[in-house]
Amino acid sequence: MVLKADRCGALVRAGGQVGRAVLALLLMVWAAAVHAEELFSPMLTLHLGDQVVTLDREQLNAMVQAELQTSTTLQPEVGRWQGVLGRDLLARLGVEEGQVRPMTMRSWDDYRIDMTTEDFYLWDVLIATRLNGEPLEVEDLGPLRVIYPRDQHQELQDSRFDHRWVWLLRSIEVTP
Repeated sequence: MVLKADRCGALVRAGGQVGRAVLALLLMVWAAAVHAEELFSPMLTLHLGDQVVTLDREQLNAMVQAELQTSTTLQPEVGRWQGVLGRDLLARLGVEEGQVRPMTMRSWDDYRIDMTTEDFYLWDVLIATRLNGEPLEVEDLGPLRVIYPRDQHQELQDSRFDHRWVWLLRSIEVTP
C-alpha cells in the first residue's frame, strides 16, 4: 500500500479529525500487515519458574502438528484448525505429563486467564496457528488462538469454558 503525500494531505484537510483518524487507521493496518511477524515476536513465550522458552512461527510449525474440526462461539461454522496441542507445549517446557499445575495464559491485548494445566491433559486443546490451511492473522484473532474441541465434547459447550478461548495468545506461564 502506497499513500502519496498529496493524497494524505488532501484527506486530512477535507475531513479534519475524521480524515486524520482514517489516515491513522490506514497506516496502522499497513504497518500491521507489513510488520506482523516483528510485532508478534517472539510469537509465544512459555514460562516455568525461571525457565523461559520462546517460539517463533517457524519453531511452532516445526513441532508435531494436530488438527481439530470445530465451531467456536465467534464462528458458528465448523473450521479446520491446525497447530500444536497444549500438552505438547507443556512437555516442551518440561512439565511432566498429567501433572496439574496452576497456569496463566496472556494475550497481546493484555487479557489474562488463570486456570490449571488440567484442560490440556483432559482434551486436545489446540494452540492454533492456521484456520482452513491459512495462517491466522490479526483479522482472525491470531496469530495464535486457543481452540477447544467443543463440538466433540458436550461439557465444553458450557459458558464456563468460553473465557479460556484466548485469542492473540502471547504467553503461557506455569507455576512450578
